[in-house]
Amino acid sequence: MKNNRNIFWLIFMIFIIGVYGISCKQDGGTQKEGESSNMESKNTEAKAQAAHEKRIEDTKHLQEKRKEIMDGMLEGGLASRIENPRGEPFIYVMQPFYLLTLDEQASLMNVAWYYFITEDRGVDVLTIFDEDTGNEIGTFGRKGLLIGE
Repeated sequence: MKNNRNIFWLIFMIFIIGVYGISCKQDGGTQKEGESSNMESKNTEAKAQAAHEKRIEDTKHLQEKRKEIMDGMLEGGLASRIENPRGEPFIYVMQPFYLLTLDEQASLMNVAWYYFITEDRGVDVLTIFDEDTGNEIGTFGRKGLLIGE
């Protein structure tokens, strides 16, 4: 019976991702050489930071939905803990998390990361741990989902 419940929550989480159209956007850019390109790089960084801040402000109203999705991850057996002690958020993922595609995993981590950075701009990265081993398996931040690196 519990296994059926976990499967239900897993399907429910995938449905939520699709319904709310949560997408994982990665910030990126190219590194240029030379003094003038260094100036362009700083300008691009400033624009990227401004766009990032604007997106946080524009999506602040989604905090309740983000919290619901994170609660669903806990209830559905995708994660056992999602916390932010001392401005260093982490999540412990469980076996069903590995059944998701990388895009689905990234979307869920994006939800959690935006939940934390909306409340605390000092948050840089969400650290992802495996529940069974306790080992760090990846991170999610401005560069997107980095697993197994």
